[in-house]
Amino acid sequence: GYAAASLFALLCAIPFTHRVLTYEVGAWTSYYVAFFHAHVELYFGNSCIGIGVAMLLALTVERFISVCYPAQARNICGGTRRANITVTLIPLSIFVLYSPYLFLTWVTSCIDQSGKLLYIKDNNEEVTESTWFMVYKLLLEIVLKLIPSIILFILNIRIIRTYTNVCKRRREMTNKVSSDVKRQYLEEQRLLFLLGGTSTLFFICMTPMIILSVSIHWTEKNSYFFEIFRATANVLEVTNFAVTFYVYCIFSKDFRETFLRTLRSAKDSTVGASKLKDSMAERTFCRTTQTPANV
Repeated sequence: GYAAASLFALLCAIPFTHRVLTYEVGAWTSYYVAFFHAHVELYFGNSCIGIGVAMLLALTVERFISVCYPAQARNICGGTRRANITVTLIPLSIFVLYSPYLFLTWVTSCIDQSGKLLYIKDNNEEVTESTWFMVYKLLLEIVLKLIPSIILFILNIRIIRTYTNVCKRRREMTNKVSSDVKRQYLEEQRLLFLLGGTSTLFFICMTPMIILSVSIHWTEKNSYFFEIFRATANVLEVTNFAVTFYVYCIFSKDFRETFLRTLRSAKDSTVGASKLKDSMAERTFCRTTQTPANV
């Protein structure tokens, strides 16, 4: 669920970036393209970002319970059924929470100098300038970005401390050779870098967007500093989802092995399907070219 949300968030950044680089407001000959940029682009992109944050938070909470409360982990975390329910409810809830983004802009039409019909994305000031939307956006940033950042930082610190203490007690209770001790120290360091890296990355990349969302209504939008800060905040927010994969690949051996095993399985499936297709084609060719015995 987290990987899918991150992937869709990155994909949504492509049309958004293209629109900003070509023309901020937009003028399209196709109504459907204009409708996508006016109603779907920001709604779906921000929803995917929110889903990714919620998925990462759910994953961290599950990891925290498994490490810090292993005796209660089976009853609290449950099995596959509870995981499927969580992965289903999170996207549905986030899409509902971001539903006001569907009405931030609308599509209007005009005729250019050559007589061609164009469709333009126009701001819906009744929504964007309303007090309830400012309060809604502020609460949304606090609930889906600020609070998760704090929770992720605290839980990952608890996980690191608990895991380190468990490993220390285990070494004191068992007499291990030096190679095993070194291997265990390396495992602790990898866990430290993995959890600390994801938490730090999330906090650094999400904080500018939180500040931007809170102060955007009281900031002079035409200033050069504001444009630089807004662009930086957008880039950092997308970078969080793009870089997390590489952080896991670098510091998690299990993640790397699972990823490589998945690639090998996909490759084997493709090769197997290709061989089966060639075999069927060969049998079909033999049947069509075989001479009957009674001729």
